[in-house]
Amino acid sequence: MFNFFKKKENTIKITDTIWMTQQAKWNGLAALWKKDQQIAIITWFEDSFHQLEKVLQNDALPLECLFLARSLNSHQLAGKKIIFSEHHPLFHKEQDHFRQWQLRHVHVHSALDEPLFQYFGGEKIIGMMKELGMSDEGMIEHSMISNAIRNAQQKIEKKVSTEFAATSQQQWIARNLPVSEK
Repeated sequence: MFNFFKKKENTIKITDTIWMTQQAKWNGLAALWKKDQQIAIITWFEDSFHQLEKVLQNDALPLECLFLARSLNSHQLAGKKIIFSEHHPLFHKEQDHFRQWQLRHVHVHSALDEPLFQYFGGEKIIGMMKELGMSDEGMIEHSMISNAIRNAQQKIEKKVSTEFAATSQQQWIARNLPVSEK
């Protein structure tokens, strides 16, 4: 009933930037790195890592700012501004890693056409945003968006009893969430 004695879990603050398309997100991340080379960009999935790697190489940018989460340690992040190129589908897994890396605030860039958003009807949001006049290169930030993403991640957590590894968000969703459980 009441959890008076339950220790409140310390969650890391997340600021979300949502882009209309993944390509706009990749370009936005490259532009951020050009402005501030103290940024570390972290991906959860190998496919995202390789996609961003191509964008950075096409812009002739060095790749020392790019990290894959599973092979990362907190020493590599010292003195860097941390940006994630996507959310992990599981909120608690994200939070556990943030604590392990000793992060206090995290900035995550996502796109409405990513598999995680498509799972929750991202195509409808894209249509609505376009009707409101947002371009394909546009992006938004708002605490309501961050709360909605957290709720979606927590909804996913309730459906996943055993996590199966994947190289992409799409593959993760296919392996861990049956289609009938949207």
